[in-house]
Amino acid sequence: MSAELWSLLLGPGDHAPLVRALEASGASPQVVARLALAARYAGALDDPEALAARLRHVGPEAAASARAEHGARASVVLAARDVWLHELVSLDDGEVLAAIAGDTELAAAAIEALRDPAEHAAARVTAALPLVAALATPAAPPVEHDPPPAGVTARPLIDHVAVRALGRKLAALERRDAARFGVGPGAAAFAAACASVEAVRDAGLLPAVRLALLHLDVAKGGDAATRAAWEAAGVDLTIHNLASARLFERWVASGARVPDPALVTALIEGHGLAGQSLRGETPRPAFARLLARIAALRAPLAARLGVDEARAAAVIAECLHVINVCDTAAVREGLVDDALLAGLEGVREWLAGQGARATGDAAAIEAALAAAATPREPAVERLALAERLARLRAGRLRAGEPRAETEAAIAGLDDATVLALGRALAGCQLWYCEAATAALSPGAQLRVLAAAAGAARRAGVDVTRSWHAQLQPLIARLGGDAPHARYRVRLAEAILGPLDVGQLLDGGDGLQLLGTVEARLGGDAAVVVELKDSDEASALLTLLSIYERKSSAAFHATLKALCDLYGLRKDDFDRLHNEAAYLATMNAARSDKARMLDFVRPGRIVEVGPGGGVVLDLLEDRFGDSEVIGIDVSQEVVAALAARRSRDRRRWRVIEADAFALPTHVGVGTVDTVIFCSVLHEIYSYVAHEGARYRLEPVRALIRAAYRALAPGGRIVIRDGVAPPHGTRRLAFVAPDARPTFDLFVAQFEGFRVQYRDLPDGRVELPSHHAMEFLYTYTWGPDSFPYEVREQYGILTYEAYGAALLDWLRDLADAGGAPRLVALPAAFASYLQPGYVDALAGKIVLTDELDRPVPLPDSNCLLVVERPG
Repeated sequence: MSAELWSLLLGPGDHAPLVRALEASGASPQVVARLALAARYAGALDDPEALAARLRHVGPEAAASARAEHGARASVVLAARDVWLHELVSLDDGEVLAAIAGDTELAAAAIEALRDPAEHAAARVTAALPLVAALATPAAPPVEHDPPPAGVTARPLIDHVAVRALGRKLAALERRDAARFGVGPGAAAFAAACASVEAVRDAGLLPAVRLALLHLDVAKGGDAATRAAWEAAGVDLTIHNLASARLFERWVASGARVPDPALVTALIEGHGLAGQSLRGETPRPAFARLLARIAALRAPLAARLGVDEARAAAVIAECLHVINVCDTAAVREGLVDDALLAGLEGVREWLAGQGARATGDAAAIEAALAAAATPREPAVERLALAERLARLRAGRLRAGEPRAETEAAIAGLDDATVLALGRALAGCQLWYCEAATAALSPGAQLRVLAAAAGAARRAGVDVTRSWHAQLQPLIARLGGDAPHARYRVRLAEAILGPLDVGQLLDGGDGLQLLGTVEARLGGDAAVVVELKDSDEASALLTLLSIYERKSSAAFHATLKALCDLYGLRKDDFDRLHNEAAYLATMNAARSDKARMLDFVRPGRIVEVGPGGGVVLDLLEDRFGDSEVIGIDVSQEVVAALAARRSRDRRRWRVIEADAFALPTHVGVGTVDTVIFCSVLHEIYSYVAHEGARYRLEPVRALIRAAYRALAPGGRIVIRDGVAPPHGTRRLAFVAPDARPTFDLFVAQFEGFRVQYRDLPDGRVELPSHHAMEFLYTYTWGPDSFPYEVREQYGILTYEAYGAALLDWLRDLADAGGAPRLVALPAAFASYLQPGYVDALAGKIVLTDELDRPVPLPDSNCLLVVERPG
C-alpha cells in the first residue's frame, strides 16, 4: 500500500515506518485497510459529538444495543463494527456473502446492522443474504433464552445469532478468549472447544460453519407476509431445522454463490440434534437423515483434504460440534458447562463413527439404527422409558424433584401399554419438550407424549419410523409468570390426570370438562400438540384470577371451593397475583436481613425457603468461597430463582425439595450454617400436625432436621417474627380503611380467636399479642391481606423461643456436648423494623390501657443455635 494512500487515509505525517512494518509482517491488504480506517477514530473516540457524527449511519437501534451490551466500551465496539461494515460498501452481492462467511467479527456486525433496516449496511447485507433479514423480526424473547439488553427492541434471533453465538461464543473460541466466551466451561473444556474450531479452520470449513450459524433459525423469523410466502412456496414451517434447510436449498438453487452448500445444508438440518439427544428428546434413529448426508459428503471432502473417508466424516462431525457448542452456549449464559460439553463431545464421536460407516439412503440407515433397539421385553422397555422421561425432566431432577416420581409414572402402566408407548416413541423426535412440559408432573408429561403418539397414528403417520412431535405451542400456554399461566399448569394437570395412557395411544381425543389435548398434522411426519381450554375452563381462569385479588373471606372461600370442585391444586403458599410485588417488598428488607450474616459460619450454607433470593445474594457476596444452596418446596419459587440465577450470573444454586428431609438432600453432618429467614412462622401457620394447623410440632421437626444436617461447630440462624410480652393495648383507627380492615381481620384470622372490646370513643382494647398480629397484617396492605391474615407472625416471645429450641434439640446432644444458644447483642436479638413504623404512620394510634402512647412492639428476632465443635 503506497505512502500516498496512507497519507490520504491517515492525514499528514510520515507513515513510511508503519507501512514498512506492516509489509514486513505479511499483513493482508484487508488488515492494512482496517488499520487505516480504525486510525480515523483515534480522536473521535474521546469526543462524543465527533463520534456521534461519525457513527450516525450505524443506526439508532444498533447503537442502543451496543450501549446496553457493552456499556463504557460501546464506542470502541461501534467503531470496530463500522470498520468491518465499511468493507461491504464497494462489494457486489457475491463478494459481500464471501466476506461475511470469511470473518466471524464481520458476520456478527452484519447481522447487528439488520436492527436498523433503513440503514445502508442493512440493505447491503439483505441483498447478499436475503434469508437472514428474517432474523430481524421483532418478537418476544423465548422463555428458555437470555433476555435482550434492557431498552432495546426484542429481536431474539439477532440477539441469539449476532450478539451471542457469533459475537461472544465463536469469536471467543477462535481467539481462545475465555473471558469473552463467558461463564460455563472450565479451562480444559474450553481449550478442547477451541481445538475443535482450529480443526475446522485447518480444514477450510469455518466459512461453512459461519453460514450455517447465520441460517440455523431463519425459519423461526420473518413477518406474517414472509412466512405466508414461504408456506405458499411449499416450505412447511412446523420443524424449524428442516424448514431452514429447505429455505437455504431454495436460495442456493436460485444462483447464490455459497461455499460448500451441501455441507451447510447438512449443518442447518442437523444442528441441535446432539443436545436433544442428551435431553432425551431425540432417539438415535432420528440421526438417519444427517448420517445419510455425511455419507454423501465424506468422499468428495476426503479427496479435497487429502485424508481418508473416516477422517472426512470426523471433520464434518467436528463442524456440527462447533455449531452445537456456540448455538447452545448462546441460549443462556452458563448453560454450557464441562458436563454438557462432555456430552456433546460424546455425540460427536458417535456421529463420526457412524458417519464413516453409513451406507445407503436415510431410510436404510434409520432401519439399521432402529434394529438395535427392538424388540424389547416389557421390563427392559419400562427401564428405557423411565430413563428417557428422567432425561426429559433433568432440569426438574437437578432442582430436587425426586426421581421416584418419574419412576412411579412409568410403574403405573401395564406391560402392553409400556410396549406400545415404547414403540411409538422409539422414533419420535420431540421439539421444545423441556421448555413446554417441564412445569407438568411426570404423569401429565407422559400423557402429553402419549397424546402426541395417538394423534400421529390417527393422522396416518407411521410411528414405527422417525416422526416429529412439535410441542412449542404449549410454551405459550404453560410458560410465563402471569396468574393465568400458572393456573393453566394446574388446569393442564386436571385435564391430563384422569386420561388413560393406553386410550391416548390408541388415538382417543381425551375430551374433558375443562379442555382437551389436540394435535394437527404438519409436514415431514410432524404432529403439532396443543392444549385447548373449554369455554368453562376459560371462564374459570378469569374468575380465579379475579378472586385472587379480593380481600374478602367469602371470595377466598369460593376460590378454594372452585379449585376443589375442578380438581385444581391450590397451594397454601400461593401468592399468584402479586408475587412480583410481594418479592419486591421482601427484597426491600435487604439491609435488615444482612445482620444475620455476622453469625453465619462459612463453608456449606443452606437457606430454607429463599423467597426472592436476597439472602442467597448476600451470602454469596459476603462468603465468596462458600457453597450457597437454597432449598424450597415450591416449584414456582425454584423456577423463578433459577431464571434469576442465570440472568444475574450468580453462583448459588437452588433445589426443589422438602426441607423436613434436609439431611437426605444435603447429607447428615455436612452443613456449616442453616438459615431460616421469615420461614418458621409460615411452617407454624400452614403445615398441619394431626390435621390441625398452628402447631409447634412441624417447627420442631424442621429444626431437628436442620440440626442433623449440621457439621460440628455448625449453626442454625433464625430470623423471624416474635411475640410481644403479655400486656394490654388500645388502638385508635385514623385511616379510613383501618377499622374495616380490623373487623375483617377479626373475622378471618385463623391463628387464634381475636379477643377485643369496643371502647365508647371508637377505639378497641385487646391483648398486646393480638394487637401485634393485626398491626403487622395491616401493614402489608389490601393486596397481601388475604395471605397475611392466614399467617401468625409472632409464635413465641423471645425468651420462650430460645427455651423451646434447646428443648427440641436436647436429645440430639452428641459426644461434643449439648446444643447452645449464641449470645447476641440486645439490638440484634429482638427489634422493630423501621418499615413498620413508616407504613403505619398516620393510620393507627397505639396506647396502653392507661392511654399512654407506646411504641410498636418488636417485629423481629434473631436466634442462633450452635452445635458444639
